[in-house]
Amino acid sequence: MIRKRKTKIIATLGPASDSSVMIRKLIKQGVDVFRINASHAVQTSVIETYIQRVRDASDELQRPVGVFVDLQGPKIRVGNIENGTVSLKKGETFELTTEDCEGNVDIASVSYKHFHEDVQVGQKIFIDDGRLRLKVMKKKGCSVFCKVLVGGPLSSRKGINLPTTRMRMSAMTDKDKKDAVQAIVSRADYIALSFVTSRKDVEKLREFINEQGHDHRPKIISKIERQLAVDNIREIIESSDAVMVARGDLGVEIGVEKVPKVQKRIVIESNRQIKPVIVATQMLESMIQSAVATRAEVSDVANAVYDRCDAVMLSGETAMGVNPVAVVKTMHHICLEADDHQSEIKRAGYATRVIFDEKSQAISVCRAADQIAEDNHAQVMLCFTSSGATPSVASKLNPSIPVVAPTDREDVYRQLALVRGVVPLMMPVPFKGIQRWTDMINLAIEEAKRIGYLKISQKVVVTAGRPIGVSSGINSIRIVTIE
Repeated sequence: MIRKRKTKIIATLGPASDSSVMIRKLIKQGVDVFRINASHAVQTSVIETYIQRVRDASDELQRPVGVFVDLQGPKIRVGNIENGTVSLKKGETFELTTEDCEGNVDIASVSYKHFHEDVQVGQKIFIDDGRLRLKVMKKKGCSVFCKVLVGGPLSSRKGINLPTTRMRMSAMTDKDKKDAVQAIVSRADYIALSFVTSRKDVEKLREFINEQGHDHRPKIISKIERQLAVDNIREIIESSDAVMVARGDLGVEIGVEKVPKVQKRIVIESNRQIKPVIVATQMLESMIQSAVATRAEVSDVANAVYDRCDAVMLSGETAMGVNPVAVVKTMHHICLEADDHQSEIKRAGYATRVIFDEKSQAISVCRAADQIAEDNHAQVMLCFTSSGATPSVASKLNPSIPVVAPTDREDVYRQLALVRGVVPLMMPVPFKGIQRWTDMINLAIEEAKRIGYLKISQKVVVTAGRPIGVSSGINSIRIVTIE
């Protein structure tokens, strides 16, 4: 039978989880989408290997499982430090330079060659996830002289964040381009773009994907992790296929106390624009080493679900944690409880009406189908789709019942694994080979019964369009009792 959990779970592959055996275990435990962190993939062949392992496990278990490649992006780092580490003291002056040098207590090199041109006097510089904080006092030549606001140990290769600096560097590096090409060739479902600042960054990646001339074109996930991205959030969501609230770098850039507010804003805006939204970073961080989650972590995950995100993501917890299976199991149960409660709220009539930015025939029909399902106590909504658009709309209406989405396209089948409450179903024959609407419904129902998604005597609300197989053509609703 269809599981009751609606919120999707994303697991990051790594040394603790990248074997074929472990991937199968994680899928059985509830993983819907796997993330490949390109920052740790030194060779593009790693991306190809990981995707093939996921595909093999998905086919073997007959479960729709998505994959996305998370591009590293233009990460700025300090250079090498003598003896590995020095200690910076509050109030002292520290020099950052684009010239190569071995760092010490007075100076360190920076990997970004336009650093001294882009940063401005008065701006703040965060190093090592904000553990060290500097303020720019003056610039001279290739050097930037800073006052140490928050001191501490500085080690080689630590990352630098520039919250208010508008940089000329592209969101895509040469490494990102190579990794993106491999993702396209290996037929990844999504590509995640790091350090997005505006619509232009997303459009450049989409142009790059189209220029490859490949028959497969992954969808784009924009990672929101900079203040500039928050400032331009509406246009970024509009130009993206999905978004991720990347709370790690975002917390460094805007301040951790502002992350909850921004997280809610991004989830609300994504739902208004009918785009999948992921909440990520440190969701069950303690389980990298521990067998159980903290109460605070459980509440954090549940609150993301109550905000109605599409997916919650595990990073180090599954990539290098002591027990990835236990982590996914914990995440599954937390999401299940919160999802069940939301369904109770919906059935009791206390749910708030969802407001979308746009108006369309598909939205109107899905609203009607959702109401018909509630009034007639249906157990499942069956949303036929060629593009994934209709079940995505149905998902954002937060139905109290599962949305089964029959499709004849393999890419849509896997991409829908990311969408909240949607159960993708691969049609046994292409839509173009079906002449009558009744035949299409019967074929989908028989396939769903075979897999175990439907059973005899269940009541199903069906949405579809005529002509069959045409995108954005939803115009019909039918109530069917399974025989």
